Amino acid sequence: MVVTRMSKALLRIIPLFLVSAVNAVPSQAKDPSVELAAAFQLPNIPAVSGKAADWRQFDSFFTFVVKHFGQNISGDLKESLGSAFLDSRYDLTRAIAPGKGGNPVPNLFANGWKRLSPIINKSLPGLPKQTASQYANFISAADKLVPLGKAGSQLGVMQISPDALRGLARLLEPSGRADPLAFSTNVDSGLRNLLGFGPLAPRSSGLHKDFLLPEIRHALAGRSWFIASALAEEPTGKKLNDWLPGEKDLEAYLQQVRGLLTTLSDKIATKSKLSDEYKNLYRQIVFTAAWQESCWRQYIGKGKPLTSTTGDLGLMQVNRNTWRGVYDLKGLGSDIEYNSNSGGEILSYYLTRHAIKKNEDKQPGGNLARATYSAYNGGPSALGRYRSAKPILALKKVDEAFWNKFQAVSSGRELDVQRCYKDGKA
Repeated sequence: MVVTRMSKALLRIIPLFLVSAVNAVPSQAKDPSVELAAAFQLPNIPAVSGKAADWRQFDSFFTFVVKHFGQNISGDLKESLGSAFLDSRYDLTRAIAPGKGGNPVPNLFANGWKRLSPIINKSLPGLPKQTASQYANFISAADKLVPLGKAGSQLGVMQISPDALRGLARLLEPSGRADPLAFSTNVDSGLRNLLGFGPLAPRSSGLHKDFLLPEIRHALAGRSWFIASALAEEPTGKKLNDWLPGEKDLEAYLQQVRGLLTTLSDKIATKSKLSDEYKNLYRQIVFTAAWQESCWRQYIGKGKPLTSTTGDLGLMQVNRNTWRGVYDLKGLGSDIEYNSNSGGEILSYYLTRHAIKKNEDKQPGGNLARATYSAYNGGPSALGRYRSAKPILALKKVDEAFWNKFQAVSSGRELDVQRCYKDGKA
């Protein structure tokens, strides 16, 4: 490897023999957070060399940091923190997609900190003195680590190491014993509370014909012997989770999914205290998003959930990396009710806390449904993507596809979703 003048200069600034922040703390230190902060001062930022932290370690660290901040701030700042966290998770999902090369951690760290830093700085005046001091130390250290990590990564001589991330985490919890880089797929109640989602809905044992609305069951009964038999004689073990519809039972299948989506949208609207004027709109958004994401399918084969190359799962294509810790990953893949409820909850979050709250419908060319789906697809910062003057072509096609489907749904033609199957796109 050829070492440039710039990289030689960087090596002189930050010697490769630097130790981690954890080891840099003097044994006689009275205030660990102050001593750790000192360890991060130039030119002694620790552990920028050596083995690089991987994306799982970074994601665990970033989640740890956001949750810690979330315990001490409230109101609009807390909502901004949740949005910053989700945007960083969407970034991570894109950064680790198939075909992406290199270590994404330096850029993920820089972009994530760019979002967090203004929020944390705004919170300092309202915090207790000791907490504000810890946060100020963390801000100072993170500000220094960002450019060095990016520069070192680009030059190929240094990386942000696991010890560097652990050292930063210790500035917030000097006496913490748990590893802030430990990666887990378990549901995290603290993370759900930060986002305002509340208790997690349990996974069901499966769905069956009871989700078909009574008026629809009555209307279908005389239409087809096959459909009527499927509805009247369906064995106990025949659940929607096991149903891979063919041409003959496609209509019955779609009617049941429609009933499921209707039930969950009503339930979530009530739980989120959505005002009556938006309830019908919300249901239409749920119908359309499910059509856009999966053509109302949970499975593409027996025991094989619909899964994208980037880790989107099931009927609502909820991404397992973006929403790690917020939802049960097994439930997303195995249970259509759980999956649809999760996607519906996310759509409600973007509709109420972003599209409505930020008056998207009052913007030039604004539309609440389109804004909600743009955020669902791209993260909170993508809320106004659909009305961008200079859209990215691929994303413009996504937003227009949603809009075309929404217009059909809003005119009462949600069962046009069956075109997916007839066109061979399902």
